Amino acid sequence: MLKLEKVSKYYSAGGVVATGFSKVNLELNIGEFVAITGESGSGKSTLLNVISGLDSYEEGEMYVNGMATSGFTRNELEEYRKKYIGNIFQTFNLINSYTVYQNVELVLLLSGANKSEIAPKVHEIIEKVGLKEYESTKASKLSGGQKQRVAIARALAKETPVIVADEPTGNLDTKSAAEIVELLHELSKDKLIVIVTHNYEQVEQYVTRKITMHDGKVVEDKQIRGEAVCTDTIEPKEAMSESLSIGNTLRLGVRNTFNIPAKFILMLIVFVFLCGGTVAAYTSVMNEESYMDSGYNEYFRNTSPERIVIKRQDKQVFKIADYDKIASIENVDRVIKDDLILDTTAYFSNDDSYWLSGSLEDAALFENQLEEGRMPKNNHEMILVVCDESYAIDSAKTAYKKKSYLTNDYTGERLIDKKVKVVGYGILTEEQQELMQKNMHYMDVYFCLNKKGLNEVRYSALQGRSKTVFKYAGKEITSPIKTYSFIPEGHVYINEEIDALSDQWAIGQTLKVNTSSTYFDDTYSFTIDAVYSANNYNYLTGATSYEDDSGYVFMNPEDFKKMYTKGNYQSSVMVKDKTIIDDTKAQLEEMGYSALCMKDAMFNEGEEYAMMEKAFLTLVLVGILTALFFVTYFILKLILKSRNVFFSTIRMLGGTKKNCADLIRVEVIMVANIAFLICAGVISLVHFGVIENISYLNQLISYLDLKSMAVIYVLVIIMSLLQAVRYAKSLFKKTAMNAYKEEV
Repeated sequence: MLKLEKVSKYYSAGGVVATGFSKVNLELNIGEFVAITGESGSGKSTLLNVISGLDSYEEGEMYVNGMATSGFTRNELEEYRKKYIGNIFQTFNLINSYTVYQNVELVLLLSGANKSEIAPKVHEIIEKVGLKEYESTKASKLSGGQKQRVAIARALAKETPVIVADEPTGNLDTKSAAEIVELLHELSKDKLIVIVTHNYEQVEQYVTRKITMHDGKVVEDKQIRGEAVCTDTIEPKEAMSESLSIGNTLRLGVRNTFNIPAKFILMLIVFVFLCGGTVAAYTSVMNEESYMDSGYNEYFRNTSPERIVIKRQDKQVFKIADYDKIASIENVDRVIKDDLILDTTAYFSNDDSYWLSGSLEDAALFENQLEEGRMPKNNHEMILVVCDESYAIDSAKTAYKKKSYLTNDYTGERLIDKKVKVVGYGILTEEQQELMQKNMHYMDVYFCLNKKGLNEVRYSALQGRSKTVFKYAGKEITSPIKTYSFIPEGHVYINEEIDALSDQWAIGQTLKVNTSSTYFDDTYSFTIDAVYSANNYNYLTGATSYEDDSGYVFMNPEDFKKMYTKGNYQSSVMVKDKTIIDDTKAQLEEMGYSALCMKDAMFNEGEEYAMMEKAFLTLVLVGILTALFFVTYFILKLILKSRNVFFSTIRMLGGTKKNCADLIRVEVIMVANIAFLICAGVISLVHFGVIENISYLNQLISYLDLKSMAVIYVLVIIMSLLQAVRYAKSLFKKTAMNAYKEEV
């Protein structure tokens, strides 16, 4: 039995309070077919919504089986709607993207019915309302009368003792309206049917009771036929499950994910953005941490984690047999004999139009990669091989056919005594570019010379790594060296500053040169043939760039080579697998070599500083992910707003807050997983070179091992769940009816 005692409903908007209905007293029982009539605004629909539990009330008391409902919690009110009330709406409230079968099935799924009993019952009910041939037709394609029959079928499927109908014939033609009323009349034999109608004549011959409302009050409560049968209780015919089962939640969630293609595509785009943004943020932070963890080394410029620097333990020059023995180690990928070139970086510029910074390489390695120009023919020519970046390519094009000094960016000295001409340029492959970015941070070009050019660079680089001291008149001088072939071997030209160190005339005197390093300490003697100044520089050398050469000691190239042609005291090996590099190091040491893994040669600025940097990077990552979360949530909320009608309908059909939240979670997580798989697929294609990429992107992707991908997946799923929870929470701030009204 439903009983209302002085029940009132009020609305407030903009500080103004309006009355929905006031002081209503009613008793409603099983077997009654009750019609509530009255003009528009009389409160009849509001009364129906309160009876059905779709709306709250502010005054009085409504009893269900003698139990007061004013103290019902949200969950208890949802349970009341679920077990006792079947709704039929004027606007049908069907899920238009569902078929007839799915609309009727929905209420059984929400009731927790077993999968085995759903199909027979749905077929039976659909046949009962005369829609058997439309089972697979989407609700959006039905006529008004057919939609109302689906709504009735849906109400029947709940097997509730009370069916409420708000203007069930309002949008129907006369014939369809008569059929609907007759169908409702048949149902009233063992149920309580309460309908709101503005056209009483349509239902007059069937109703057992007429209630008329005016200005929010019941002005007439008239028994038309039969006598009211008072019962103490009105119970559901069957005890329903307490909640939507896990299987049915998944079933509905998956259905809702794909049933509206436009919505699915928009959500997918949002979550691809979320996944992509998370990958970018995570890998960028990992990239920064790798630089921080790896540290730096001022001596070694090539800091590849696969590199081991080696020397003989007796500090003697390497022999061919040494290299053969080292190359036989299984994990050794290649032996780099002149490894001094690895740690020599240079710049090439004319100050205004281009500036290129990079490392040295053998031009022969890039012969087939030239975009324009030719290979170098002598030691004063080179080609540039640059990263696939617009600024690097533009600089290479600008430097093409230009001359400039190739300068050691560590010492500031020239690597080759004459200006070098760029005779061609090429583009690095993706693999070469990745290797450069990993091993030579912040470099963008390889300066590629022929063998003679590289040898000259090696001599200069060794000079830069050695201590070179000139001794004249009992004084020590440090001075760079420049070579001229016209100077006889064993002779030198000095500048006027060195000449001024002695009262004696320098020509014919001896200039001693001491060269020393970790591996050698040698002294050479030269006869001074000339003293040059600004006045005679051009006469002596034939050159015009005195300002560039002042301060140099000039000697024959062969003398220069003798001083710095020492063989290789130090070399490097590159290993195949850096995870077992320590084992390879141990093997080298057993063979009689001193070995230094590059990973052990890095300098860090202290543990505390590193911890602070990592904490800062973590905060940056959290900040980026938070911003990403709110941006995607804002867009997602706009997309899901179109689903408010769906979830409001679910609530009106008896779905609980938990049901709706679970369905939202399933849908969001389903789309998030698809988006993650798409991102993972794109990453794989980039990684394997199917999709062309730039080196920086490839460098970031290099951090994405299975563990990292798992971390990113967890982050994406957590953010997706939080978005689902946040949206579900906002959805339930209002009653089911108010939420529905706002959307329609």
